[in-house]
Amino acid sequence: MGIDRNMKTFVWVAGIAIPVVVAVMFFLPGIEVSPEMEAVLHTLPSVNATINGTAFLCLATSFWAIKNGKVQLHQNLNTAALVLSALFLLSYVSYHITTPSTPFCKEGWIRGVYFVVLLTHILLSIVIVPLVLTTYLLGLGNQIQRHRKWARITWPIWMYVTFTGVVVYLLISPCYPF
Repeated sequence: MGIDRNMKTFVWVAGIAIPVVVAVMFFLPGIEVSPEMEAVLHTLPSVNATINGTAFLCLATSFWAIKNGKVQLHQNLNTAALVLSALFLLSYVSYHITTPSTPFCKEGWIRGVYFVVLLTHILLSIVIVPLVLTTYLLGLGNQIQRHRKWARITWPIWMYVTFTGVVVYLLISPCYPF
């Protein structure tokens, strides 16, 4: 028995809706906020990088845990990584609905590196949503063989997305106007 119909529907809806909502928000006019709230919002890029870095560490440790037979630790770390990724998404959307995108300010070869990393990060962050949800739900449902198959695809992509989220932040942080 696999994931039930309601869970499959949830995965499909979330897998489509989340990237669409994030994409649409870039075309909406920004929400005006108070100067106090603006000061808080300016901390979000570094908070987001910290969340991504922490999720990366959870995923790396989760891999170690399952390879060493520590199933409960593996489950806890994957749950933490999933929660961190959801918090990241909320924080990312909060920042971008109130703050214009920051253009990359460097020239030369680093500019090309930045855009390659950014493009692959964005594309894989779209793909990762249904992969993570499916893999996680298979694990929760004790569908171990199917969970392992999905995890072989999901884990390296999720690792890449969380790692490159930090890299994108480090590359663009000198360009922030604040």
